[in-house]
Amino acid sequence: MELWLFAFLWFVALVIVFHIGEFLVTYLYNRKICSISSLAIQKDYVIAMSAAVIEFTIETYFFPSLKQYTWICYIGIILTIIGEVIRKTGMVTAGMAFTHYIQHHRREGHNLVTNGIYQYIRHPGYLGWFIWAPATQLVLMNPFCTLAFLAVAWYFFYDRIPYEEETLIGMFGNQYIEYRKKTPSYIPFIDSITINKNK
Repeated sequence: MELWLFAFLWFVALVIVFHIGEFLVTYLYNRKICSISSLAIQKDYVIAMSAAVIEFTIETYFFPSLKQYTWICYIGIILTIIGEVIRKTGMVTAGMAFTHYIQHHRREGHNLVTNGIYQYIRHPGYLGWFIWAPATQLVLMNPFCTLAFLAVAWYFFYDRIPYEEETLIGMFGNQYIEYRKKTPSYIPFIDSITINKNK
């Protein structure tokens, strides 16, 4: 099998597994909020993945030498799986506390989750996504979309995490502040930025 076809089939499989997994984990651990939106497919995401397929197609036909780096494809597959495992472990550990949308009010039974993977990673769902999204582009050996996905994912969390943490401080007060101090997110530069933004 040619490498470009191998890469594309892996990409499709990894994307399908990701979205079915998002739905299934939500269904199993947080059934009350499970809906079609639990597939985690939104307009901006569809645009980004379409750009990825367009880049892949153009480079495969016009610049095939860019699609000859087996090691990049394999690194992408490994990182994608790592990102998926981190994210889904976070979702399962959080159970009903995990949602795809920022919560502004504390629901009944909603406690701050600091056990399991949350002992080591403050936002495992976000870290998993931050690894997974650009890694899908490594699978395709897409140089431009790899950089674009990395930049967009980082900026998304630069904007989202401080806002979400404000709501978590509002819900859990000093308990969340202390948890945040000792538990890193591992997303580059986000910890120092979020702590300064929330002062």
